[in-house]
Amino acid sequence: MTAPKISFLIINHNYGRYVGQAISSVLSQTYDDFECLVVDNASTDDSRDVIAGFENTDPRLAFEYLDSNLHQMGAFLHVVDRLAGELVCIVDADDFLFATFAAFHAQLHRDCPTIAATSSGVLETDHAGRPLSSGFAWLLHRRVGRPFDPDRSNSDHMILGGRERELLWQHSTVIEPHEPGWHWSPGTANMYKRHYLARCKPSRAVVGNAATDNYFMPFVHALAGSACIDLPLSAYRIHGSNAHGAQPSMPGLRTFSKAAHQRSCARRSAIVRELASRARDFVSTHGRAFWTLMDAPSVPDGVPLNAYFNDPAIQDILADHFDEILAACGEAETREALRARMGRKGYKQFLALQSRGKSRPDSKANGR
Repeated sequence: MTAPKISFLIINHNYGRYVGQAISSVLSQTYDDFECLVVDNASTDDSRDVIAGFENTDPRLAFEYLDSNLHQMGAFLHVVDRLAGELVCIVDADDFLFATFAAFHAQLHRDCPTIAATSSGVLETDHAGRPLSSGFAWLLHRRVGRPFDPDRSNSDHMILGGRERELLWQHSTVIEPHEPGWHWSPGTANMYKRHYLARCKPSRAVVGNAATDNYFMPFVHALAGSACIDLPLSAYRIHGSNAHGAQPSMPGLRTFSKAAHQRSCARRSAIVRELASRARDFVSTHGRAFWTLMDAPSVPDGVPLNAYFNDPAIQDILADHFDEILAACGEAETREALRARMGRKGYKQFLALQSRGKSRPDSKANGR
């Protein structure tokens, strides 16, 4: 088995004071089989001057300068089909990687070939890169999944040296697709198998300014599971302008803003839309597990299934694609699955609206 090529994608907007360190940290990896595409999202600060300073310095670097801000998900969708790596890491332009980041992730993907993604701990830093806390690593301490078992690995490809590989095994946890919850560190700390990103990428422009990890991590995990490395392998910079977290994390407490939390919940409903609109495609590969996939957006934030599937916005998505779901699952299975999630009364009301061809007022205006 050959070593996997990694595609790093750095998406920048007005982070001229940070993006140079992000690029340099990719170039400093001990694992050198990678490409790195830097996309500037129509920055108005000095970002383009900083980025241009790296042109013609390394053949693994490529650059694209967009005329309008597509936001993170939009920029990702704009370039994803050009990525050549087997593995993909989307690097936030205000973060940076430690030197062994790529090697540890690539080794775990080789040792766990069936998983869709890996996530490692982060060291939270201030705007200047000074350590603040051990960050989201506490998420990886939860008693979910199983410790990595070297005896289950058929990989004999040594990316790491013997001692480092043993360290990786000691600090890795494999999490099965059916395990609910949010198990992962934010953005930069995650590495995906590219074919799973292609499998579940949004097919329509419903992403707005969505963060890629909010959409992809629950989705790809529901498809094939994930693995976590309880070691800090990258830095998550807290500088006051973060889209999600504006202060250091604390074990057991949510320290991101309420607005950011609500945006994350809303954006993950795009997973339901993608699944419902392509139900026959996903049922052909996952059978009855299709409904477990449909549950994926609700569980990261602890939303009960009954509340989630009775949300008017979610019911509108289901109504829009009800014929596709029926064609994929059949009437009996669809009825059983929706009644279990909506409750008898909620399902009855949903069918009544469906039979009258009506959607709930104002539900499409709430951004979901």
